[in-house]
Order: sequence, then C-alpha cells, then structure tokens
Amino acid sequence: MSVLLLGLLGGLITGISPCVLPVLPVVFLTAGAGASRPGDAPEVIQAARSRPYWVIGGLLVSFTFVTLAGSSLLALLPIPQDTIRWIGIAALLLIGLGLLVPPVQRVIERPFQRLLRRAPENTGNGFGTGLALGAVFVPCAGPVLAAIIVAGATGTIGADTALLALSFAVGVAIPLLAFAIAGNRVAQRVRGFRRRERGIRALAGVATILFAGALIVDAPQALQSIIPDYTASIQKSLIGDAGQTSPEGESLSGCLSGAAELQNCGPAPEITGITTWLNTPGGEPLTAETIAGTVTIVDFWTFDCINCRRAIPHVAAWYDAYHDAGLQTIGVHSPEYPFEREVAGVKSAAADLGIHYPIAVDNDFTTWDSFSNSYWPALYLIDAQGQVRHVAYGEGAYDETEELIRELLVHADPDVDLPPRTDVPDLTATWW
Repeated sequence: MSVLLLGLLGGLITGISPCVLPVLPVVFLTAGAGASRPGDAPEVIQAARSRPYWVIGGLLVSFTFVTLAGSSLLALLPIPQDTIRWIGIAALLLIGLGLLVPPVQRVIERPFQRLLRRAPENTGNGFGTGLALGAVFVPCAGPVLAAIIVAGATGTIGADTALLALSFAVGVAIPLLAFAIAGNRVAQRVRGFRRRERGIRALAGVATILFAGALIVDAPQALQSIIPDYTASIQKSLIGDAGQTSPEGESLSGCLSGAAELQNCGPAPEITGITTWLNTPGGEPLTAETIAGTVTIVDFWTFDCINCRRAIPHVAAWYDAYHDAGLQTIGVHSPEYPFEREVAGVKSAAADLGIHYPIAVDNDFTTWDSFSNSYWPALYLIDAQGQVRHVAYGEGAYDETEELIRELLVHADPDVDLPPRTDVPDLTATWW
C-alpha cells in the first residue's frame, strides 16, 4: 500500500508540473477531435464521449512500458537507443496527417478498433494517439520516477517496482485525463464546435504535427526553461528520497542538501562502471589516484533534463575558474531516457553547454547506485582527503556552493591564489 501511495502521489505531482505543458494542447484538441454531431447514432455519441479515456489510456500504457522496460529491451537489440523516441515522433506526424485527412486516420486506427465497439462511421478512438504521446512524453523526474527509470534500465524490476511504475503512471494520467475530458466536453457541448467538427479535427492535426516538429528540434526545452518548476520542492518535502541505498552511499543520505556550511558526510563512493570517458586525454578514465589530493565536484546530470541545463553553466564556470587552483570536476551522465544513452547526444550537449571538464558516461547506473543518488541534477563536493562535505540536489544555492568550494581549496592549500568569484546569472525559475 505504501508503494502504491508513493507512486500515485509522485505521479500526481508530476502531472501538474511544468513538464506536461507541451502535451496539453495536443491532449485537449485530440480528445475533442471526434466530437459527435446532432443526429448521430447513440453508439457513435458514446464512442465520442469515451475518446478522452482511450487517448490517456494509450499514453498510460506506452509511458509505463517505455519508463519501466524501454531501456532494458533496447539494450538487448542492435538498434539506436533513441529508436522509441523517433518512432513516437513519426507516429505523431502520421496521426496529425490522419486528423487532417480522415481516410489516413481510419487506416491508422484500424488496429485499435477492436478495443472498442463502435459504429463504422466513427473517426477512431484515439488509443493510437495516446500510444504515440506516451512514447515521447518526458516529464520532470523526481525521486520516484528516478527510482523507476534506474530499475528499468538496470533490469532490476520486481513486483514493487512494477507497482510503483503503474501507480506513478496513473497519477500522471489523472490530471491529463481531466484536461482531455475538458476538451471533449467543450467539443460536445459548444454548438459552434459541433458545426465545425471538421475544422476542429484539422486544428488538432496541425497541433499534433507542430508538437512532433517541436520535439525534433527540442523546442519544449526552451518552454520549460522559462517556466518555474513549482513542483520540485513539493516532491522533495512530501516524497523525499525514493532511491536505492548502497553501502557506500548510505551515509550521504544523512547530509542536508544545499547546506550553507561544510558537513561531514563520509567517504566519497567510487566512480565505477563507466562505459565511456569524454574530455579526458585519449578518453582515459580518471582514477582515485589521478584525483587524489584535489577538491572534486561530482555532478550527476543528463542532457535532456532542463534543470540540469540551468545548473551546468555554474558548474562549468567553477571548473574554468578554479581548476588551476586545484579543483577537479567530473560530470557523471546517467541517462533518464533511452535516447540519452547515445554518446553522440552527450557530446553534442556538452559542446552546447560549454562543458570542458571530464564526463563519465554512466549508462549502467553503476556510479549512480554507488552514490545512492536519486536526483538530476545532483552535486557532491569532496575535499582533498576524499570526504564528501556538501551535497546539493536540484537547482539553486549556487553562491553558497561556490563559497564552500573556495573554503575547501584554501583548506587544501593555504597559499592558493584564488580568482574572483564567478558571475553566472542564476536562472533557477521562480514565481517571484
């Protein structure tokens, strides 16, 4: 019961987060695209009214599958890790075309017609649209979703994880279903909508195609970057740390995130199981010996995480400013979704973000588990003796973190000549 409630609560919070905003217009319009008209048969009217449930049902099914098992299955196949994402985008483009050209939609929806008894003249139940949306739906990843993703990617799926994933998906689906029902009710009840049913379908098709195009160029990231993530603090306070705990990282869980003073959090866990190293000479790995005696930042990130993209300029500026004074920085890239496992994507994002420090590609989540991490982004500040002295989950508190970096550098070398403090704007989104 506790697992069920945890997943449901995490999903509900995620379902009202800014990360769902890009899909809302598509959900609203496609749920109302099959509105019935006066004089339609009762079964057609009933099918039109049930369309929101099938759209969200399809989203729930595919999102749960991709989140829980997508990474594990893709790892077994000799195909690119972003295959599911591109299939979802292609399906959205095709569905958008189908909404513009009804004969195309009838062909698309034919495999799903058996899921619902309906009149032949109805325009499809929307289940296929939901499946495509679920394959490309990338919500904000709090600790609950992070735990599910890591279990799915590492193949450690048990009954509790499956229940957590399903309840999380249901929680996410509830707000989306309310929005879909609203779109359907508007289309059913507003007389002008019923008279212009073909026009509404065409508008839904255009919105779907535009959404697919936006995904291709990663436009939703730009939208999310300017909208406050008003659910992050709620997830932390109500849900806490839902990740796994390893013997190495167990002591880190007792450290207060974002503390203004240095803490004694215990020995730094190992950076291990790395599949690829970037930004190191010859791609050689960093070892405990090569970073011994240095103040080190270990920063967990993933390239499609908007919170990470807002935090990384600060981490990169600290590395550029303090590296010559004895600061080492390691960006541990642990992928949130299968398409983020592609090393080419990591390289491209690193170039875009100005990352010059070493990157450890942690596709198997070995280092993630070593640190018992549960967040993107997550920063661990380690002193020259190898002890973790500061942790920071999520965005913000950059001035405090930089002050602690400077303090540890002076501890490591009292004669160090520190440069001026960095001056990177804090782009953490807030309501004020």
